[in-house]
Amino acid sequence: MRAEEYIFQYHRFGHISLQTDPGKEHVVILAYSKTLGDETTIFTSRLKRSDADSYVTPKGTVFTLKHLAVPIINDGNRRINSGDLQLTISGTGKEFAELKPKLPKVAFGNTPPLVYLGEKAEQQ
Repeated sequence: MRAEEYIFQYHRFGHISLQTDPGKEHVVILAYSKTLGDETTIFTSRLKRSDADSYVTPKGTVFTLKHLAVPIINDGNRRINSGDLQLTISGTGKEFAELKPKLPKVAFGNTPPLVYLGEKAEQQ
């Protein structure tokens, strides 16, 4: 069985990876640059499925997936903020309050804050 991984490329040097394989659910938000090895983990956490389309961290931050009827393409060449999936990050607890100002802004398109477009990761 193949894992379900989704990538939300929010700008040229960063992405959100959401793994939804049962029992292995987790999220990683990365920022990087052109310099080799220059990678910063903004956030990482285990997740638990909370309903059909939402995953929640142990401290209450929610990651909600939505399949779009038609893909939105903001940057087709690099897939930046483009795809047939929408990820919305929300929450009310201390973890979310501390994470919210660190969350990346999207480089292209007019999605609201804390909403990211992406697609299923290509399987190797």
